[in-house]
Amino acid sequence: MPESRRPIGILPFERIAIFIDGWNFKCATYDGLQFRVDFAKLLRYFTQKAILLRAYYYTGEWTEDSIDWYVKLRGFSNPEEKKKEILSQKTSEEGFWRFLNRNGYQVVKKPIRVVRDRSGEIQTKADLDLELAIDMLTLAEKCEKQILISGDGDFIPLVKAVGLRGVRVAVVSTLHPDARKNAHYAANEDLADAADEFHDLADIRKYIQREEEKGK
Repeated sequence: MPESRRPIGILPFERIAIFIDGWNFKCATYDGLQFRVDFAKLLRYFTQKAILLRAYYYTGEWTEDSIDWYVKLRGFSNPEEKKKEILSQKTSEEGFWRFLNRNGYQVVKKPIRVVRDRSGEIQTKADLDLELAIDMLTLAEKCEKQILISGDGDFIPLVKAVGLRGVRVAVVSTLHPDARKNAHYAANEDLADAADEFHDLADIRKYIQREEEKGK
């Protein structure tokens, strides 16, 4: 098989499941390494000759209440214009999720919460760690390998727990210096160590990025 079509560490007819931490993945690729992902290519890359059981994409979803609360807390000078901007973003995201659902993924959504952190900053959160953990553990007995696409160190106990069930876990994120300029975009090194395999997004970028961005 040509190198450009060779999936990383996947054996023929190996039963696999893929779990994508949407926000963390966006931070690592678009914000950290500055490229957009072709999700159809990503799925083909990881599943060649393998048996894909499930591919999950976990993400937060704006609601009318969360939009109203966010705009109120931030105190925008033109709140109605900001609401329109967020609603436009929400419409775009819904189109993206529809594309994923029609192309081999199962999208798992949770309402975005708007909170004020200890420093007083307004933060938006949609914690799907529990949903992701339940899905990984539920599918563990049916898989030879699970692919976790996230750099979040909170998943270290989960990776170890899945491993104890006899399943190999591959973590896909990045430790590349360009992405590590902001710690939020970088993979946790202890997570990389906890996994059976770690694959840096910078190394597979050319196989999963959108065609129009190649060469940039």
